[in-house]
Amino acid sequence: MNSAQHTPDHSGGSAPKVSVIIPAYNTAPFIAETLDSVFGQTFRDFEVIVINDGSPDTADLEVALQPYADRIHYLKQENRGLPGARNAAIRIAQGELLAFVDSDDIWMPGYLSAQVDFLDRNPNVCACIADALLFGSCPEPTVWKMLKEGAGPVLNFEQMLKREGGQLPSATVARRQRVLQVGMFDEQTRIGEDIEFCVRICFPDQSMGYLGEVLVKYRQRPGSLTDDPRRQKWSAAEINALRRLSETLALSQSHRKLLAEEIAAAEAAFALNDAYRHISEHESERAAQSLRQANAYYRDPRITATLVCLNTFPRLTARLLHWRLKRRSGR
Repeated sequence: MNSAQHTPDHSGGSAPKVSVIIPAYNTAPFIAETLDSVFGQTFRDFEVIVINDGSPDTADLEVALQPYADRIHYLKQENRGLPGARNAAIRIAQGELLAFVDSDDIWMPGYLSAQVDFLDRNPNVCACIADALLFGSCPEPTVWKMLKEGAGPVLNFEQMLKREGGQLPSATVARRQRVLQVGMFDEQTRIGEDIEFCVRICFPDQSMGYLGEVLVKYRQRPGSLTDDPRRQKWSAAEINALRRLSETLALSQSHRKLLAEEIAAAEAAFALNDAYRHISEHESERAAQSLRQANAYYRDPRITATLVCLNTFPRLTARLLHWRLKRRSGR
């Protein structure tokens, strides 16, 4: 398979409007569906770059890519994780806009058209994100809204730092010039790199746009960050990304304080969820430890009362809490 091929949708030697970037790692069974969704877009002025990030299923991946060989740029590299794979593609991308999609996700036909139109109409916005539909290993398809209730369609850096908007690479289109300006993806942040990236490209005076439309299907698979009822893996990634921002950005005192508050809130939520996990596993001492950690932030009388009961009547309280959790989860 040739290492670089140009899409026929783009001719005459001029640069495409959009560069579609697809990192591939252990997704040979899914990547054809992803590519079909890309080539099925109503918007046609794009190039496609597929990066084989040292995938152990390379043989199967290249068989799956063969029908698309004359329409894609294909790169191979040693494994560097998602940030390193995306950065390798960004370096050769020619498009004014960069559209990221993971190699097991699916775009709806009007995705690129809606993204490009929004960015053309909002030149002050450095990137734009659509909503997604979770499917796959989840019990039933679920809409994933990227915007908190009440927030506007364009968010500034402070709003992004306060996590009023979400992030998902497969639903993101960004201006290439801005991405290059901020140093692309942080290759030291292998988990939660999308969170860190979407906040950092807005620093200090840029903004992020939100379409408010479900235009992406995000595949949940066993072991993925979102394949977790309590979202603990996702929360851990979020905390890691927020901590990394405190190291990489020259924040003002007020923004540093705001970030510290966001990290504390995320850590408290993580500890509270951890307490629920320990309760469900009948680990009352560990549950109490997590509840104490969470309540250092929440200072909630109900958590305080639960801790007193766990210390006084540990077995009975643990059984009651476990029973309540089972009722809440419907099991």
